[in-house]
Amino acid sequence: MTSIAIEGQHACRVQLDCFDGPLDLLLTLIKERELDIVTVPLADVADQYVAYIRLMESLDVEIAAEYLVIASTLVYLKSKALLPPIPEDLIAEGEETPEEVEERLRQRLIAYSRYRNAGDELRKRLDDQAGYLYREGGDPTTEIVQRYALKLDKLSLALAVVLSRAKDEPRTVARDRVSVIEQMAFVARIVRERGTAKFSDLCAGYHRHEIIATFLAVLELIRRGRMGFRQDEAFADIELFRETVASGG
Repeated sequence: MTSIAIEGQHACRVQLDCFDGPLDLLLTLIKERELDIVTVPLADVADQYVAYIRLMESLDVEIAAEYLVIASTLVYLKSKALLPPIPEDLIAEGEETPEEVEERLRQRLIAYSRYRNAGDELRKRLDDQAGYLYREGGDPTTEIVQRYALKLDKLSLALAVVLSRAKDEPRTVARDRVSVIEQMAFVARIVRERGTAKFSDLCAGYHRHEIIATFLAVLELIRRGRMGFRQDEAFADIELFRETVASGG
């Protein structure tokens, strides 16, 4: 998109390739000058409109025929505004008067303005809806859908908290990665010495690959019946204990 300044008595800045059509350009020029489309003489913006068309031609931009039709209409209205009114007896029967031509163009412009405003409102609503996440309510007997607001500031804060708690991954490998067998021996020793241990305590200060190895070690120890476990609810911390103290659940 190229920004071009059109110089003149009422200079304005327009952008090429950003208009949806000739009415969009005409409406933009009117709003640039803060004029009312209901009352403004359309001939007043003829110079700016024609200047834009000439600019497009100088840049070898392909001009749609609709732009030229609107431009010729505006030039016609301006020429009629500068000349004395034509006597009614010289107007051919069925021929539109300049006032009728202007009113017809004005009504098209007003209708287009309403459609453009409606489109802007729909785009705004779409952008607003993009800030929500929808999911089923969890009850299969109803069709209730829950809506959650996605706030970028809260998401960024939550991410910052998680990252602040994570231990930096080493950029170089100082030793071989811990194995599941090593972690099985480590977990079994801690539980044997303390009688009980929480999974979060076993992984304190660990990197991601060490946490995964420890979790696999715990699963293997439980599978072999070497220790029991307790977890009060989903996603709660896992408590490990010697199998002789209680049975696994």
